[in-house]
Amino acid sequence: MYLDPNDNKQGDLVLVDNPATKVVSVTDIKAQLRIDSSDEDTLLGYYIDAATDMAENYCNRHFITHQYKLYFNEQIQTASLIFPNCTLHTNADPVEKPINWVDENGAAQSSDKAYIDAFSNPSLVYLSSDFPGTTLKDNAANTFYFWFNTGYGAASADVPEAIKQAIKLIVADMYYFREDRKRAFPMASQILLQPYKCYH
Repeated sequence: MYLDPNDNKQGDLVLVDNPATKVVSVTDIKAQLRIDSSDEDTLLGYYIDAATDMAENYCNRHFITHQYKLYFNEQIQTASLIFPNCTLHTNADPVEKPINWVDENGAAQSSDKAYIDAFSNPSLVYLSSDFPGTTLKDNAANTFYFWFNTGYGAASADVPEAIKQAIKLIVADMYYFREDRKRAFPMASQILLQPYKCYH
């Protein structure tokens, strides 16, 4: 569940697209660790996934673009999108607008009458002042949602190099020390990730 800090309205955050693109490749890690064989490629892939999850959880953000829908059971004028640097999602073909709702007659409606505060952390989305003044059905659950993207881009090349290096260091730590040492991931990684951390 998701709680809007602005007006304490509760809504559901739903992941629409979870891309398979990796921030760091197995080839990158093998170069970092100076590994020549392919014997441990599968293991290294698991380490990359785990290290990326750790880095994203620390930063409270996605690195590769993900799509989300944030649902409410009534019209919300302002909502926190949890992540920084969000953009409203639209598809050109077919046209899919970022604001969607069910009107008083039960018909699906959509609009692009919204904008995002690009400087807030996390991002804030606002309905435009000329948003259609439609009354939602009184007892309709999850009939109003914002559709948005978060992440630096769809490719590894879009992600800052400091983040990539932090993930490599975490993977190297996992590779060389395969047992739990009862501590957080490498301090150098935290230093590299700190500028990209989202506070919410």
